[in-house]
Amino acid sequence: MKFGLLLFGGLAGQSMSEVLRDTIEKAEVAKEAGFDAVWTGGGHLGRGIQSTMLQARLTAHVHGVDIGTLYLLPLEQPILLAEELSTLDMMCGGRLTVAVAQGWRDFQFNAFGIPVRERLGRFIETLESMKQLWTQDEVHYHGRYIDVDVDRPIARPVSQPYPRVLVAANADIGIQRAATIADGWLVSTRATYPTIEGQARLYKQALSDVGAEGAIWAWREAYVAQSRDEAMSIIRPSVEAMYADRASLGHARDLPAADRIDVPFDQLLENRFIIGDPDECEREIRRYEEIGVEAIIMRMQWPGMTQQQAFDSIRMMGSEVLPRFK
Repeated sequence: MKFGLLLFGGLAGQSMSEVLRDTIEKAEVAKEAGFDAVWTGGGHLGRGIQSTMLQARLTAHVHGVDIGTLYLLPLEQPILLAEELSTLDMMCGGRLTVAVAQGWRDFQFNAFGIPVRERLGRFIETLESMKQLWTQDEVHYHGRYIDVDVDRPIARPVSQPYPRVLVAANADIGIQRAATIADGWLVSTRATYPTIEGQARLYKQALSDVGAEGAIWAWREAYVAQSRDEAMSIIRPSVEAMYADRASLGHARDLPAADRIDVPFDQLLENRFIIGDPDECEREIRRYEEIGVEAIIMRMQWPGMTQQQAFDSIRMMGSEVLPRFK
C-alpha cells in the first residue's frame, strides 16, 4: 500500500505567497513523515495556486517523492497540457501520476464557454489526442470537439510511453471506461466503502474482459489523533461546512443514493472517512487493502483548520499508522 497527501489549497484571507509557503512546508512535512507522494487538485477559478506550476516548484523541495495532480480534461487544451506534463515528468524524474476527471461545476464550464453536455466527448478526445502527442512524431487527430494537427514531435516524458494516468469516476460506466483507457481508477472522496467494494469487483472484471492491467487508487478524507473524540472535535466543523458547500454547488447530483453528500454529518461520516486513533485508522485502511486498493491519497486539512492541526495529524499518521503497511 502506498500513501499520498493531498495538499490543501489555502485558508481564507491568505495571500498567494502565504499559500505557497504553507503548501511547500506541508509537502516537506509529508516527505519527512514517510508519505510516498504529494498531490494537488485540479480545477479553475479558485483561490489556489495553479496545479502544474505548483508541482513544478514542489519538485525542488520533495526530491525523491512521487507527485500527482488532477486535471479537468474537458477544459484543457491537449497540446499545451501534454507539453506541460512532459516537462513536469522530466522535472520529477519520471515520478509523475496524472489523474483526469470530467468536471462537474457549471461555473467552470460556463467560464470556458463549453457546454456541460460536451464534457464526456471532450474528456475522451483530449486524452486520446494527448496519448498520441506523447508517442507519435506527427499527430493528425480529428474528433467531434478536438482537432490536433502537428507535424513535429513535442518533448517526450521521462515515463514511457507516458506518465501513469488514472481516471476519476463515480458511475459504473465510467469505472468500466477507466479499465480500457487508463492505467488505473481513482475513487472519489464521496464514495462510501460498500459502493467502492462493489465497484472494485466491477473494475477488475472490466480489466479481465479487455485483458488489461490496472490499479485502484482511493481519495479519502483522513485525520488521526490520540482518540476518535479528539479527531472528531477538530475536523467536524470544517468537513461539515465543506461538504455542505459542495452539495450546494451540485456535487451530489451524479452520485448513487447511498453516496449522497447532502445528508446529516453522522450519515456523511459513515463508511466514508479514515478518522480516529491510530488503531482505528489502520482498521479502515485494511478494509481498502482487502478489496485491492493499492494507494490511498489522504486529504488531511479542510477550510477552517490550522496548519499546525494538519501537521500534527500528518506526523502522527507517518509515525503511528503508515509503518504498519510497509
